[in-house]
Amino acid sequence: MLKNYKNVLFIGLGSIGQRHYRNYKQIVKNCNFFAIRKIKKSPELSKNNFVKRARLDLKKHNIKEISETNSLKKKFDVVFICNPSSLHIRYALKFAKKGTALFIEKPLSHNLFGLKKLKEKIKKNNIICAVGYQLRYHKFLNKIKKIIDSDDLGKIKKVEIYNQHYLPYHHRYENYRIGYAARKKLGGGVLLCFIHEVDYVNFLFGIPKSIRCISGKKSNLEIDVEDYADIYSNHCLNDHKFKVNIKLDFIKKKEKRKCDILFQYGKINWDLKTDELKIEKKGKIVMKYANKVSRNLLFKKQLELFHKSIKSKSTPISNLDNGILSLKVVMLAKKSNKINKQIQIN
Repeated sequence: MLKNYKNVLFIGLGSIGQRHYRNYKQIVKNCNFFAIRKIKKSPELSKNNFVKRARLDLKKHNIKEISETNSLKKKFDVVFICNPSSLHIRYALKFAKKGTALFIEKPLSHNLFGLKKLKEKIKKNNIICAVGYQLRYHKFLNKIKKIIDSDDLGKIKKVEIYNQHYLPYHHRYENYRIGYAARKKLGGGVLLCFIHEVDYVNFLFGIPKSIRCISGKKSNLEIDVEDYADIYSNHCLNDHKFKVNIKLDFIKKKEKRKCDILFQYGKINWDLKTDELKIEKKGKIVMKYANKVSRNLLFKKQLELFHKSIKSKSTPISNLDNGILSLKVVMLAKKSNKINKQIQIN
């Protein structure tokens, strides 16, 4: 256990809010937990997102419900913003003004409004702010980054990224039609919901030089957002140019989440669904890993390091800067699709 704080606030206790609560209460002790909830119909979920009880009982978990008005009168050490992404910036600005440490679930928002103001407040008040891109803490992603930087497999020839997951299977305990992922006004759509892929592409290969996106709705799903997106971006590492293709969709019932990188002298295949990493060099498998630990441990590790960042006043691994960058890339992808053109990025 790390040294605790006095008061922690959760804004939103849906699937991800409950996960962060379960993990954070194991990291801190003797702490008062509070929650702001707008819709109070969430079931109590297990770490594997199975329904344990029809309704989340706050009293049973010693969580005190608090109104937004009263929350702004109280001092909190940490605020977790886990409500729909279209509401993230509104709450982040309110608590940044008070100088509270922030954990904002991904994506930062559904557009770019308010990001500059938030960054200014966080800098002015010297606030620790983390953004929920837990893949940045994954040992396989960091292993891939080291191989790329070492140039051991030579120059990159092409990259293919996939995240394909049937939306009604995403949160099986709820009607997909009313979830945030299905609704434009809440910040839904495959581009924002699957923004993890954009973020880790930025981490591995840097900011794209240009981007082209083709997206839209082609399924019979009852949603008002895009259900597929193909992103084509051009990158440059060490004066070498290559292309990255990210394929996202809510349509395919057979889940697929992979990262395939082809190099001059080998290739890397990371299956994020089975969490297996395979590295080949000159036609031979030189490394093969299978991650046997619980998926939840990655989320917990993220919060442990966030907590340490607060204590040491250091910048979290996944922070406001990469959160803003990933959102900007997605907004450019949306613009590219709208104008039906490739967009150059300076």
